[in-house]
Amino acid sequence: MEFEEGDVFYSLFEKKYHLYKLLRVDKENSTYHVLSYPDLDVLPNANALNTLEVHTYHIPIDKDGFENPILFSKQQVTANNLIGYHEYLRQTQDIEFVIATAQEYYKRGGQFTDIKKHELAIDEYSKAFDLFPQFFEAIDNRAFCKMDLGRWADAIGDFEKSLKVNPNSLLAEFSIGECYLRLQDGARAKEQFEKTIKIDPTHQASYDFLKKAVELSGAK
Repeated sequence: MEFEEGDVFYSLFEKKYHLYKLLRVDKENSTYHVLSYPDLDVLPNANALNTLEVHTYHIPIDKDGFENPILFSKQQVTANNLIGYHEYLRQTQDIEFVIATAQEYYKRGGQFTDIKKHELAIDEYSKAFDLFPQFFEAIDNRAFCKMDLGRWADAIGDFEKSLKVNPNSLLAEFSIGECYLRLQDGARAKEQFEKTIKIDPTHQASYDFLKKAVELSGAK
């Protein structure tokens, strides 16, 4: 039986259910890249799959190497599902392939952002950043999606991750300040906009937002 990426399937062997999630199909090498769950006595409810412990995050197996596999459910392949597969790519592929794959995730994230599907975009940007941790643009865009969803504190955390890769980024520092404004934390917003003015004294928006932060904090 042929499966597609995102399919969850199982084999019954020695009265145990061996459950797998298909992450990627390598057609050239007839290989399924899967994650596996612990062997089970009883199949779970499909809605409970995300609560199951993962046994192994990545195994490459010949697509014909499963014992009478049966489709169980269809699921989205999330960034968290791919952490083992991404490590496999970093260990086995050249850097150009890794970067190109991360850029594919990034492009899909942009497409989802354009149609306001922010949660799907967040997951694609997460994949790009997980695969290639120097990809600060992906984490910036993930933060902007979180801002669009009103998740200001989460967005700040992402911008701080971005700054570890790309220090003194006016974009990230300014956006942190904007998030603090949204959180009604005038004092921290003020600190941020003072920082962005030091980075770029010609950035007019920093002066405008600094004024808002000062008014909010009551500082002089």
